[in-house]
Amino acid sequence: MYIEKNVLTFIVFTILPFTTLATEMPYGWLVTNGFRNNANIAFVNPSKDSKPLPSKSAPITDEVKQLLDDLFSKNKTKAMIVARDSEILYERYSFGVGKRNTPLGYSMSKSLTALTVGRAICDGHIATIDDPIKKYVPSLSETSWGEASIKDVLRMSSGAYRTEARLNGHKSQELELSLGPALAEGRMTADFIDLLKAADEKSQPSGRTWNYSNFDTVALGLLVQNATGMPFPKYFEKAIWQNIGAEDRGSWFTNRKGQTSTYQGFSASPHDWIRIGLMVLKELESKDNCFGKFLNDATSKQISSHGLATQYGYQIWVGCNSEATDFCFIGFGGQFLLFNISTNTVIYHHATTFSSDVWRTPKIMDRLIPALSKVKQ
Repeated sequence: MYIEKNVLTFIVFTILPFTTLATEMPYGWLVTNGFRNNANIAFVNPSKDSKPLPSKSAPITDEVKQLLDDLFSKNKTKAMIVARDSEILYERYSFGVGKRNTPLGYSMSKSLTALTVGRAICDGHIATIDDPIKKYVPSLSETSWGEASIKDVLRMSSGAYRTEARLNGHKSQELELSLGPALAEGRMTADFIDLLKAADEKSQPSGRTWNYSNFDTVALGLLVQNATGMPFPKYFEKAIWQNIGAEDRGSWFTNRKGQTSTYQGFSASPHDWIRIGLMVLKELESKDNCFGKFLNDATSKQISSHGLATQYGYQIWVGCNSEATDFCFIGFGGQFLLFNISTNTVIYHHATTFSSDVWRTPKIMDRLIPALSKVKQ
């Protein structure tokens, strides 16, 4: 534990990918295991009737394998799974990582938070997506988040403050260098409500402009907790985790007050990450039910964005600067769930790198989907 704690101190010096010459996170092994021995953790339990994911009996083509192997090597990938129609087509691990590790999703957690909001709406805990958040979280009244509609906060358009791409969703470098490490080390005592109030600048009306903000996702987590009357991880377990047929325990970072770090704090095994992707693809087909409708909206353009994609849904990147990637969940350092709807294909990718090349990962779909057309279903 002493060694792990000392490794964690490197976070404050290496969290920005553009300010270091190193490409591999010095605390990468901790990321690969979700900081579970360091952070305050709220576990979510798997369903009792989980079944192993089937692997395709027929082999993939040499072309497909070469494409995926090349990406794996280029990104110094630690875990990658490709699934189509609920069958695993490709699965590979490296650097001592395997099926039992539990990689942190970083900002893929934002997309999971949106899914949880959708379930809370469909379960009747939230009346409408157009309600202001203050209706459910009165302590956020007179803040940008409280006055904004749930929909606008889902779209990253609370209007609270402006961020810069280099700050990875934080208002300031000070917050970036303090908040993440405090959560990962399990020493965060601050109340998220107080942090939101202190950060709020009311810089513009809600709904006007997309602005990537970690605190928008934090506000959504507080919304779910208050609306359902359950701690966020417990409702996530009930509404999402057990519905995907998870095989292992997932976990969320919490502060010492028991509030959940919904913007970057979820970890799971590789097979359970791919189960999340398969569940999303399946639910998208159910356009006539509440959650299916929500997901179709969540994965479609709701607002113009910039950076990793020019379109944004509900805490989900749309298009992802790729012709064949319809939408994606993205996390710092090489965390991806990439989706192609027409072929029912999802890719899970885990790396721990500062290399800017990793952000091009969604483009793999542009070559992979045509190549997969030659693989028998």
